[in-house]
Amino acid sequence: MIRFALLAALASLAPSYAAAQTEVKLALSGAAGQPNPGLALPPFEAQDPRIGADALLAKDLRDIVRQDLMLSRRFDVSDEDNASEPVKGATWRLNAKVSKSADKVMAVVKLANAAGGEAVFERTYKMDAAWTRAMAHRIADDIVKAATGRDGIARTRIAFANNRTGHKEIWVMDYDGDAVKRLTDNKSISLLPRFSPDGRTLGYTSYKDGNPDLWFLDLETGRSRIFSSEQGLNIAGGFSPDGSKILMTLSRGKSPNLFLKEVAGGSAGPAERLTSHFGADSTPTFSPDARQVAFVSDRSGNPQIHVLDIPTKKITRLTTLNWCDAPAWSPTGEWIAFAGRAHNKDKMDIFLVDITGGQLRQLTHGEGSNEDPAWSPDGRFLAFSSTRGKRSQIWVMDSDGSAPRLMAEVPGSSVTPHWSPVGR
Repeated sequence: MIRFALLAALASLAPSYAAAQTEVKLALSGAAGQPNPGLALPPFEAQDPRIGADALLAKDLRDIVRQDLMLSRRFDVSDEDNASEPVKGATWRLNAKVSKSADKVMAVVKLANAAGGEAVFERTYKMDAAWTRAMAHRIADDIVKAATGRDGIARTRIAFANNRTGHKEIWVMDYDGDAVKRLTDNKSISLLPRFSPDGRTLGYTSYKDGNPDLWFLDLETGRSRIFSSEQGLNIAGGFSPDGSKILMTLSRGKSPNLFLKEVAGGSAGPAERLTSHFGADSTPTFSPDARQVAFVSDRSGNPQIHVLDIPTKKITRLTTLNWCDAPAWSPTGEWIAFAGRAHNKDKMDIFLVDITGGQLRQLTHGEGSNEDPAWSPDGRFLAFSSTRGKRSQIWVMDSDGSAPRLMAEVPGSSVTPHWSPVGR
C-alpha cells in the first residue's frame, strides 16, 4: 500500500509547489525438484603458509565465497576441513590458493569434478586489496556459471530509501546485506529507486527542488542530473530491457497516468502517454519483452493490478483483492509480484499473480506489513520491505516465499527496494 499511498500523498503536495491465499512452491533445487549438486569446499590455502596475513586473507576470502555459494541455492555446500576425509557424494570440489603482494590480492581458483579431479574451471584473479569482497563475489558468480551455465547474482546490489538521517535518502547495499552506503544527500524526500539495465544509472524521485522530480544518478561518477520535472509527479516505473526507454508515472498537476519516454531525449524529450484515466494509474513495470506493462489502477474501485498491451493499448485486469500495489514483473515473464491484501483489515502481504490472472498465490502471511516486492535478476528471489521487526526493513525470501531473511540492520525505516542487474 505504501507506493500507491505515497503517490496520492505526493500528488496532493505537488500543487503547493507547482500550480485469495494459496501456497506456492517454486522449488529452488535442481530441475524437477531434484536435489542440488554437492560442492565440497576445502579451506583456501595461502600461497606461502609461513605468511600469517596470507593465511588470514585465504580464510576471509573463503568465508565470503562460501556464503555466496550457499545463498545462490545452486549447490549443497559441504565444508571439507580434512583432506583425508573427503566429502562423500559431492559433484564438485572448489580449491583456491591466495596471496597478497603490496596492495594487490591474487587468488588461483580451481573447480574440479569431485570424483576424478579433472578441472572444469580454472582462473587466476588479481585485484586491489581494497576490493577483496568484490573478488570473492566474482569468484562465486564464475563458479555458478561454470557449474550450472546460469548467471550468479553475488555482484548485484539492492537500492532502497531510508530515513535514518531524518530525511528519506537513497541507499544501496550488496545483495547479501553488506557494504551499506548512502547515495544521496538531498535532505528532502527521495525514494523509489530504479536501476538501469547496465547498472550504471539509478533513477529516483526527489522533492529536493519542491516538486517530485525524476533524477538520474550516475553510479560511477556520483553525479545527479534531472530527467523529468513536469508539474506534479515524476516517478520512474522502470527501464526497458535495452535501456532506451523508461516508464513513468506523471500527473501533470492532475490524476497520475502512465507515460513512456526516450532516455536519450533527456529532460527536453517528449513523453508518450500510455493511459488516460480520471482516477490513478501508477507504478508501471515492464514485461521482459517490453511489449506489456503491469500497473496499479483504481479505475474499478480499489487499486488493482492491470496489464496494458502497448501495441494494441488493450488493458486487462488481473486481480480482485481489497487492495493491490507495487507490481513487479518477474525476469522470466510468468509472474507478477505485488503487495496486497484480501480483506480490509488484513495486513499487506506479498502475492504472485500469473499473466492471465488465473493463478493467485500468497507468499507472506501477516508477519508484519510486507510491501515493495523486487525480483532478483535471475528470478529466484524477492526483496521486499517488512515491518515484522517493528520498523520497516529490507528482507529477502526465496521466490516461493520460503527462507525469509533480514538483509541488514540499518537504522531508521527502509522501503521501496530495487535489485540491480547481473554484474558484468
